[in-house]
Amino acid sequence: MKHIVVDLEMNTISHKSWARNICTSEIIEIGAVMLDENYKEISSFRTYVKPVYNDGITKKITKLTGITDEMVQNAPLFSEALKMFTSWCLGTGDDITIYAWSESDYDQIGGEMLLKEYEISDKEQVVLGRKWSDFQDEFDSHLGFERQVSLKMALDMAGVDFAGREHDALDDARNTAELLTIFNDKALFDKTLKKIKEVMEPKSFGSTLGDVFDFSMLEIA
Repeated sequence: MKHIVVDLEMNTISHKSWARNICTSEIIEIGAVMLDENYKEISSFRTYVKPVYNDGITKKITKLTGITDEMVQNAPLFSEALKMFTSWCLGTGDDITIYAWSESDYDQIGGEMLLKEYEISDKEQVVLGRKWSDFQDEFDSHLGFERQVSLKMALDMAGVDFAGREHDALDDARNTAELLTIFNDKALFDKTLKKIKEVMEPKSFGSTLGDVFDFSMLEIA
């Protein structure tokens, strides 16, 4: 079994375009890491993707992601980039589980496949034909959070510094994979996150999460 963690970055589709009736954004970067059965990284994937329903990358998105028009000018279009990604996923020849931080990335893939009339091959059904695991929801539910926490905040809870740049697809995927490793390793979980889980449980009336964790500098997303 291989574990694949995916992250996408998107650019806004022009408000003047008919395409917004189907999808409001286009993927401009796909990043992913592959982990073995012990959650150790064995491979990584990254490609930029050329958008077609806007005159260029918006200033807001460039500021957020660091992606510029020049970086996507000669990048593959969505269909080619997606085939590159699925081929990489399937190249292991092993069973795979795909994770993303929230379900929005899988929904984006689905909307854009509809918009751009992408037909899933039989082999690609394993990658694209079923929902990816929503690790954010699993994390929040297991620790007892009613509101979604950001990846950065979840890492801070685990005592891990974010490595690289936020909203870089490969860096986001790699940091999500780091958290996934901790989450699935009992010793690491007990060392970092167990105390938070215990505080969030209904039986813990004598403590609050603030007693074990300082939220003052963190964001909720």
